[in-house]
Amino acid sequence: MRRFAAVGLALGLCASAPSAHADQYRSEQRIVATPATPQKTEDPQKLLQITTDPYAKALLLRDLAAQAAQGRDYGKAAKYLEQALAQNALSGPAAVQMRNDLAQLYLSSGDIRKVLPQLEAQVRAGQATPQVLAALGAAYVGEKRYQDAVPLLQKAGAGQAGADIGWRRALAAAYIGVGREREALPMLEQLLREDPGQREDWLRLAALQLKAGNRERAAATMDLASRLGFLQSADERLRLVTLTAQIGAPFEAGSLLQSLIERKQVPDNDDTRRLLAQFWLAARESSLALPTLEALVRRAPDAALYQQLAQLHLDRDEYAQAAQALEQATRLGKAGGKTWLALGFARYQQADVDAALAAFHEAERLPDGRAAAGEWIRYLESGKAREQALQAAAERRARDGEPVVLSERLSGGGVALGQTPAPAGAALQSGQETPIGADAGGNADGTIPAWSGGLTRAQWPAAFHSGQRLADPYPDDKPLFTITAANLAQYRGRLSAGHLALFAKYPDYRMPVYASRRSVAYPQAIYDASRANLGRARLTGSDELGGARLGVPFPHPASGVEIMWNHRTRYRGDSLVMQSTQAVVRPGGAPTLLKQTERVLFRYGNVQAPIDLAKDNILLYYLTWFGKTRNDVDFVALVHESANALRQPRGVWVIPPGVPKMFRVPPVGYDQPFPGSDGLMFLDMVDMYNGAFDRYVWKLAGKRELYVPYNSYRLSDGRYPYARLLTPRFLNPEGARYELHRVWVIEATERGGKRHSFGTRVFYVDEDSWNVLLVENQDHDGRLWRFQEGHLLPAYDVQAANCAPVVTYDLKDGRYFVNRLLGEDAPAQFNVPMRDSEFVPDRVRARYGRF
Repeated sequence: MRRFAAVGLALGLCASAPSAHADQYRSEQRIVATPATPQKTEDPQKLLQITTDPYAKALLLRDLAAQAAQGRDYGKAAKYLEQALAQNALSGPAAVQMRNDLAQLYLSSGDIRKVLPQLEAQVRAGQATPQVLAALGAAYVGEKRYQDAVPLLQKAGAGQAGADIGWRRALAAAYIGVGREREALPMLEQLLREDPGQREDWLRLAALQLKAGNRERAAATMDLASRLGFLQSADERLRLVTLTAQIGAPFEAGSLLQSLIERKQVPDNDDTRRLLAQFWLAARESSLALPTLEALVRRAPDAALYQQLAQLHLDRDEYAQAAQALEQATRLGKAGGKTWLALGFARYQQADVDAALAAFHEAERLPDGRAAAGEWIRYLESGKAREQALQAAAERRARDGEPVVLSERLSGGGVALGQTPAPAGAALQSGQETPIGADAGGNADGTIPAWSGGLTRAQWPAAFHSGQRLADPYPDDKPLFTITAANLAQYRGRLSAGHLALFAKYPDYRMPVYASRRSVAYPQAIYDASRANLGRARLTGSDELGGARLGVPFPHPASGVEIMWNHRTRYRGDSLVMQSTQAVVRPGGAPTLLKQTERVLFRYGNVQAPIDLAKDNILLYYLTWFGKTRNDVDFVALVHESANALRQPRGVWVIPPGVPKMFRVPPVGYDQPFPGSDGLMFLDMVDMYNGAFDRYVWKLAGKRELYVPYNSYRLSDGRYPYARLLTPRFLNPEGARYELHRVWVIEATERGGKRHSFGTRVFYVDEDSWNVLLVENQDHDGRLWRFQEGHLLPAYDVQAANCAPVVTYDLKDGRYFVNRLLGEDAPAQFNVPMRDSEFVPDRVRARYGRF
């Protein structure tokens, strides 16, 4: 940074002779007398002491600044210019030039905070040279404002061959900061070829190669860096470890640090062990973090460490150990409401109701625990809590630890803790598969049955006829058990983080669990097409599907984004007309209801007229409108959804309320609010996920057996009025049905800085239908914010499946939003004859733009 910042000082500081003043500041409306004969040069310091004229003093200070800059004393030079500007004697253009010089000095001296206002002012005024753009971009890199730095550095030309090496180094750092590692890697390699003497570049390159999983190249980079003397000290090795964690690979960082400790290449002290514990916590490896934290608190007791230790024990259902750690935390530091809440919960899980009440009363006295503590106190004083807690404690089984193998990408060999796990992928499939790629076999204990073809015509309810409201095909089923706060520990391993958060926030939340019914079936044409897509479907980009036809594109998915494409293209009938109700439910007050009507012509998943993606890029046509009653039309939206966003982006047109005109708008999505949701649901949360795939990195984490909402016929068959379902805090569980099913787990991590309200999202996708059933949306601090729960409703009469209703819980403010409520609305109509021409914007405007 200093190299190109120092070059900028040539903007004016190098001219120090007094005779040059008149030319340098021609905008000054003064005449300075020039001696007729040469005079002896005076010492500027002495002149400064006897000069009283502000203008002359400013010029002398400028000369002194130039001398200091030539001697590379940038801090001293900056002080002289600050004094010069303080004279308030220069005209506007001259003062601007001097401020620019001062900004360059701040950069050279490393004082980034002082330089920002001057550089930003030049950029806003449109007067910024490439040097100024690069300087501001570099300053933003220093401030870790990487997203702001990238466009400035690119505009300055830092990405071009032959650009100043300092500019390119800053751009590479900015690319790493926003997650654009693919662009940073070749830049770093080129930088090291030109200037191999930069230790930080070697460390960044090794860390990037490590994160990318390229063990051989990372090892070679480390070897070269070591030979050059950049990895000789413990501090240099720790710097590499820290960089590895900073680019988003905490497990790799922890594995490397563990190896370095064991090889005695870094000191084995409290600071190193604390760093190691933080890496394991960030990587969510509790079995590795636990012994590290336990050793730390024995050597250096600390309230924060005890709280972290307690959270790990809570995650592992080890409530006695969690309570002990929390009690230590309350003794060592001022405990907040959340600490007392956690202690109350741990004591309750041990059936010590009186001690739990005492902790909850402590939490009730503090602002951050008052609301939740009040709920717990009312529950514990209800009379049933004690008996339920005793029963749950008696039934609780110890949780078995899972073996973990450390990464060996940089450490030179795996460090096994426990037994070696099964080969990668072994847990994903067992036995034969269904025609769309699900595991056809049941699970080990028989709680998930084998797939037998889904619901057949012979299994339809006796009085049901196609076109009617769907009736429950399992009317005699009763809950096997109900999960409550009292027995939560028994079932914790098969619950998502979202459901665990609901139990933590609402002590009276419950989940009735039924026998698992693998009811989903699709038409034979979908099965045949799915098999044919094997090896034919492809993604040329995250939002560019090609080669697939009619069926599931990727029955054997190899990545998270392929599973999300299976969700997007799943069969939902050839067409659909549906009216439903949506509601915003607040902790207090009546729900706010709104009607929605949808007309959809599916073109990719259309059995009667499947399209060829090579010739036709439209996946579906979607038309919707909203109103307070069934006959209102307050807002209209038309969407043409494309398969290849690069060739043809999504087309969106709207007719706003009260405006009889249609407007085409840029492709919308991401975190723009969904109409009528009170901001609780974004457009890319429609259908559980409906956005582009470019803003996240989609990691396939494997499969899990989870209790998920399934076969939701009782919520939609009309037996429950909406007023009975829309209870405060959470949807009335009375009509819900949860079953144990296998789901794919997809972790989506933001790709390029904070461009979305959600930083991380976890998707749980049903293996039998490819429907997303649960989504955990986290804020940028890693806290679970909004939890989506889609209740799967198989439409056996058309052999399709979708989620209805869908609930979005805001775990911060206690509101929730429900859409696709069907029980009081007309039955959905499938396979209604439709034509492409109905979805032409002019036709839609003519029909719906008259209100």
